[in-house]
Amino acid sequence: MNYIFQKMTAKDISAVALLLQANSESQQGGLYGEYPLNKVEAMYQNSTNAIVALYQENIIAVVFSFPITSFSIPPIAQAINQHFPEITQNNWFYGPVCIDKSHRGKSLLKKLYQQICSLHGGHPIAFVNSENIRSLKAHQKLGMEVVKNFEFKGTSWWIIKGQ
Repeated sequence: MNYIFQKMTAKDISAVALLLQANSESQQGGLYGEYPLNKVEAMYQNSTNAIVALYQENIIAVVFSFPITSFSIPPIAQAINQHFPEITQNNWFYGPVCIDKSHRGKSLLKKLYQQICSLHGGHPIAFVNSENIRSLKAHQKLGMEVVKNFEFKGTSWWIIKGQ
């Protein structure tokens, strides 16, 4: 399949919001939280970079990156930065990353990861719910490693770091 990767633009916000919300917690997806249009718009405006993947002119995947000190990162990321500065210092938050179900397993995650990492110095830092083994294994294939396990609001999480 021929995928096109490009930086997200303001005109992509609606399509990205639909993709993220379709994979949100309320939809039994793997993403943490909900993704209404106004939240995705704020994410876009406060992200360092965001990359979308297109297939037949439709957005089928997205990955965001954020500065560690961004005000728009979720409370869990703020807690990671506050409690584990030795992990976050000189690095950046990777994610959320989302791939449409019908396009999973086609090396898109690897390509999105390479694209977003090429735009940054330091290392990507992400958090994965410890029940989401599929996500952890997919990110370990990219070379990301668990550096810490912690609890946030009664849920166990892994902090993972790329090389």
